[in-house]
Amino acid sequence: METSNKKILLNIAYYSLIVLTVAFSVIFMLIMPAMEIAMYQRVVYTLWAILLILTVIFDVVATCGVDSFKYLVGLIIAGLAFLCLLVGVIIYAGISVGGLIPYYALTRYFVLSGFSVGLTVMIIVLFCTGEKLMIFKTNFVSKRNK
Repeated sequence: METSNKKILLNIAYYSLIVLTVAFSVIFMLIMPAMEIAMYQRVVYTLWAILLILTVIFDVVATCGVDSFKYLVGLIIAGLAFLCLLVGVIIYAGISVGGLIPYYALTRYFVLSGFSVGLTVMIIVLFCTGEKLMIFKTNFVSKRNK
């Protein structure tokens, strides 16, 4: 496959991931009030989802424009991933009884942790796809200048 075709497919994947990540973040924020979760969990996960959306926007700016911001986006994503794990452990500790999650809280825990871990994986893949796009852009510009 030619490089131009690879770049087109990579652009499609990148922008599709952006749309999916933002859509799932909004769905996550809309699902939380319907669930019976503690207020601190709603606040933390809502802030986390908003930060995730802002990070996606910042990643688009860093991918299309200034290359030096990509490092900062990577650090923000690492912080969001750590926060996702930390909040998941705190919620597990809060609802577990004797180290096990009760049956009535199982769905709630899996929805919260599943959405947050899934969104974290999506933003990591988005970041890597953006990196690959930047490599294609750099190679294209360097070949063009020769």
